[in-house]
Amino acid sequence: MRTIKTRKIYSIAIVLAICVASCEQLPKEETYIPTENAFTSDAHYIDPATALLSDGFSACNEDYILQYYNPEYAQYSQGKNGLRNFILSNYQNKNYTDSGYLNIRFVINCKGEAGRYVIHENDLDLQPKTFNKDLKEQLFGLTTQLKEWTPNFIRGNFYDTYMYISYRIENGNITEILP
Repeated sequence: MRTIKTRKIYSIAIVLAICVASCEQLPKEETYIPTENAFTSDAHYIDPATALLSDGFSACNEDYILQYYNPEYAQYSQGKNGLRNFILSNYQNKNYTDSGYLNIRFVINCKGEAGRYVIHENDLDLQPKTFNKDLKEQLFGLTTQLKEWTPNFIRGNFYDTYMYISYRIENGNITEILP
């Protein structure tokens, strides 16, 4: 029969063996290398061939454009309040009756330039709808006038990033601007 001291040593040895074994199994830091066309099938992808205002716009790295939800996300250089103030002070409700979400998605490149716009239109229940053409053109024009963006900055480098602005509209009035 083992003594208490022997059992303690035996138990400590087992614990140490488990710790050493688990430490050896920790994953090593690896660099992700995307496969060909890895990003063109994702939901966030904006096709340069069909996007609005793509001519003359280029991403810094076509193969790697960051998502909306990165720890350091891209934003308008004047901040969210500056963006909101610009849009609300320039938008004119011309007796529009539309309600819903007008979503404008685009790319901000590593230089802070915006391009490749896509417009999505939904009612307040998030079902597809079509907005008044003039309302849509007015908000698209105002959005594209926002020229100074701060690109994503991660680990000492600026990166291209997908961005969106979602306008909640009720009876032609902008009631919320997201994000």
